[in-house]
Amino acid sequence: MARVRSVDLASSFLTNLEGACEVLLVRHGEQVLATNMALADAVDAPLSELGLRQAAAVGARLSTLNISAVYSSTLQRARDTARAIAESHSLTVSEIEDLGEINLWRELPQDKGLLDSLDAAALRAIMQTGNRTQRWDSYPYSEPREQFRRRVVHAIDAIMRTHVGQRVAVACHGGVINAYLAHCLESSLDTPCTVHHTSITTVRAMDEMRRVVQVNDHTHVRSFQTELNPMNAL
Repeated sequence: MARVRSVDLASSFLTNLEGACEVLLVRHGEQVLATNMALADAVDAPLSELGLRQAAAVGARLSTLNISAVYSSTLQRARDTARAIAESHSLTVSEIEDLGEINLWRELPQDKGLLDSLDAAALRAIMQTGNRTQRWDSYPYSEPREQFRRRVVHAIDAIMRTHVGQRVAVACHGGVINAYLAHCLESSLDTPCTVHHTSITTVRAMDEMRRVVQVNDHTHVRSFQTELNPMNAL
């Protein structure tokens, strides 16, 4: 039998996590991308110089919180962001493959760039449709949206069950954070919110209840970042 809720999970002033879990979903720092780079290289691109600075900033931002565990996907940009968070807490990073970003182009040759497989007009049409619908099924070469959301929800819910009464940080990806937000908000959209690099999105859980507390908090980078790199606008 589920317990009767005795706390307001959505409260900005909640300090007692007894019976609940608070998850800080942190998007990785900006990655290195280049025009028409091989898809395999783009899938696991490292942090850029700005991305390293962003990761250090979010690590400093979270250093004063009581964090019991740090998780990441197996992709290096998420791992390195997670390490920047874990370092000040003397924690090791636990990697979970199912926290990896959706691969929008997985059915195309991975040793070639997008423009080697699609002409510019076709690629532009796909991107425009995706931006308009905010759904991954607008991308015909992608991992299925239902499969992606299912694996993300399973992975994050498992973390929550493991850490009842604790706060944990999960360094992952924009699509992953949006997938879990869409699940919590019961949204038909796959990208209901914008999440900036190293932004913090806070979700709390108690039994089967989920509450989104905060989305896209990136105040820690605004002192040194004033615009988006066009290659990393998504």
